[in-house]
Amino acid sequence: MGQTKDIECEIIRLTSEPKHHLFGFHDLIISNKADDKYLCLEVDTINRPPLPNELFGVGYVKDGAFVKVGETTALNYPQGARLQWVADTNYFTVNNRVENVWGTNLYDAASNKLIDRFETTSHMLSNDGRFAYGLDYARLFRLGGYGYSGIDDIYANDIAPSKSGITVLDLQTKISKLLVSVREVAEFGNKGKIPGTSHHYLTHLCLNPSSNRMAFLHRYFMGDGGLMTRLMTIGTDGTNLRCLAQGFLSHFHWKDDNSIYIFGRANSAVDALRNNLIMSSPILSPMLKIVKKTIKKILNKEGKSIVPSMSFLMIPDTDTPEISSFAKDIIISDGHPMTCPIDKNWCVNDTYPNENGIRNLMLYNFEQDCRISLGRFKMLDEKPDMTLSEQYFVGVDRKILKSIVPENLAFTRSGLHCDLHPRWNSLGTKVVFDSIHDGTRQIYSINVKDIIQN
Repeated sequence: MGQTKDIECEIIRLTSEPKHHLFGFHDLIISNKADDKYLCLEVDTINRPPLPNELFGVGYVKDGAFVKVGETTALNYPQGARLQWVADTNYFTVNNRVENVWGTNLYDAASNKLIDRFETTSHMLSNDGRFAYGLDYARLFRLGGYGYSGIDDIYANDIAPSKSGITVLDLQTKISKLLVSVREVAEFGNKGKIPGTSHHYLTHLCLNPSSNRMAFLHRYFMGDGGLMTRLMTIGTDGTNLRCLAQGFLSHFHWKDDNSIYIFGRANSAVDALRNNLIMSSPILSPMLKIVKKTIKKILNKEGKSIVPSMSFLMIPDTDTPEISSFAKDIIISDGHPMTCPIDKNWCVNDTYPNENGIRNLMLYNFEQDCRISLGRFKMLDEKPDMTLSEQYFVGVDRKILKSIVPENLAFTRSGLHCDLHPRWNSLGTKVVFDSIHDGTRQIYSINVKDIIQN
């Protein structure tokens, strides 16, 4: 039986209004080695999705002040612009438009100057700062993922392109190449055939602590309209591709070099049946959607479910992983975890808003199976501004747009949808998160050094 504790913490606001500030996702270190500069984006409005070619401030926070060093048009509110420090240097990278493609800008936080530009994106850098591993953000945007608006997907007519996927860029030689393609991943474990009824994409790339393997999610829609997610890993040299699990899989992080924890359900018989290649038939697909809706209605009336419950899962990065669940009674909903960089026995995590709009921030200790609540933060009740709605989703696939109410899609892609997305400082002593509870979107920190060390 897991333990739960509540600790009263001092919450420090790092950024100030009137403008909004954010970092983005939960899988990157936010501060430099000296821990005196915190990477940050500055925006004027958060009540709508970014517009094509709209500019946002790029810089860092030092001593409570935002230092702007440049601008970017590559921003989505859930993941920001993938700001990250280059190893232990004062250099940092940020995604931006470079000519007619999504690429990377390199800045020096000592001189506050732009140093270089690359025509390849950076989703995550290797520990030594030499290699940048990137995703196809034009494809992600078109297919409803966390991409950037303003550049067309050149493989929009290809269900699983062989020239799009995960890239690797050598920041020293400026040479980039495709590490693994969408098609290679889609065919892997499927006898060379492409499953599902939609276009495939790769997302949520994350390197292990030693930067010799990476995990990522492979996603597509099945014949009954449901989303299939496969947790994949591959060596940073492009070898030893693996599928660790499939099903309803969400946010994850590496526990150590050899294991990943992720929230969801994996490898259920129901998901395997839904994902069967036969179910992808154009003839069966419309019927499956009707059957799925009918079964859901019946089960909802009876208060039943045919799918297994979800929890955090620990998955070894092996060819035949044995999956185990943990924290089932103390972390019962999806969140955004990140392992502490100095003590792998700790992670930080959050929750989505409950029925009262409250998000919970927490630490979790793997050995003790203990959840420590750090605070609760309320979302805003404001609705997205739909005035410029015709510009929000230019380039998004029509099937995606038909599957969700426009106001809901606008909300989830606006800055109003502000998950805490907690991440660590470089010293592993502070939890830093985005929040909107004060009325504007800002960055906050909590010192948890005493909790972790004691």
